[in-house]
Amino acid sequence: MRKNLTSRNKKKIHLKKIIIFTIIFCLFLEINEVGISEENKDKIIYISSSGLGNFTKIQDGIDEAKLGDTIYVYNGTYFENVVIDKSIILIGENKSNTIIDGRVAGNTIKINADQVTIKNFTIQHSGLIYPNSGINLSSNYNIIENNLITDNFYGMTLYFSSENTIRGNTIQNDDHCGIYISKSNNNSIIKNIIQNNNFNGVGVYYSSDNNIIEGNTFINNGFCGVNIRISSNNNVINNNFSDNNIGIHLPNSPNSARNNTFSNNNIDIEREFVLSETESLLIFVFAVIIGLIVVILYRKKRAKV
Repeated sequence: MRKNLTSRNKKKIHLKKIIIFTIIFCLFLEINEVGISEENKDKIIYISSSGLGNFTKIQDGIDEAKLGDTIYVYNGTYFENVVIDKSIILIGENKSNTIIDGRVAGNTIKINADQVTIKNFTIQHSGLIYPNSGINLSSNYNIIENNLITDNFYGMTLYFSSENTIRGNTIQNDDHCGIYISKSNNNSIIKNIIQNNNFNGVGVYYSSDNNIIEGNTFINNGFCGVNIRISSNNNVINNNFSDNNIGIHLPNSPNSARNNTFSNNNIDIEREFVLSETESLLIFVFAVIIGLIVVILYRKKRAKV
């Protein structure tokens, strides 16, 4: 009997050990899982040209980053052509002193991924051939905010790129357009200063619809402050246009321009001229009659000879 009791006690002790071990193992897994979770949590990668950060090149930080990470760039000039192919946040320490310089070759920054944020940089010196840009966008839901974008071929280009927000930037001194938009919809261009660009401040082309251009200042752009072509339902609202050749060019398709202010432009608003069907028919008939008269006179002249 005593032997059986001893055996039972041993079994109980053994069972308790198993239970305790199981609890400890589960706690270990829980802690380890939390550790892994914390490790995978969005992190900050630091870039410094002086070597104080995780990397000295912005592209190295981007290549290392995971989705959702923040890359913080200390003041300095970074001679790079940056390609962003994942959803990250790229922030400069100070837009006047944190400079990405494209070395006059290609795009200074190329964004291929959705949901990228770029803030607080000077972005300059893209290549000087089409379609090189300070920032070239071919993705959606990005935020470009509080940057100085200067001395590029295009300041920014958007190709098949929608639902982006371009806000609070200064875009200037570009060889062609400050912002060029093609086949891109539902973008918001808000409270930027867009000035001294050789062609357009903003060019909206080729079925780029439902874009909002609001609260911007357009100064001394060589052709138009805003030039809309072959696009519909764009809204140009509450902007200030001064010293441009043309403030706003509007096509015949429905687009809205309201509550804008104008000063010292050669033309404030230029609208494309379109003939009605009746006017077109009359011109065609008139051209045919003139053609017949020319033929008759020519034949008479030949007959006399």
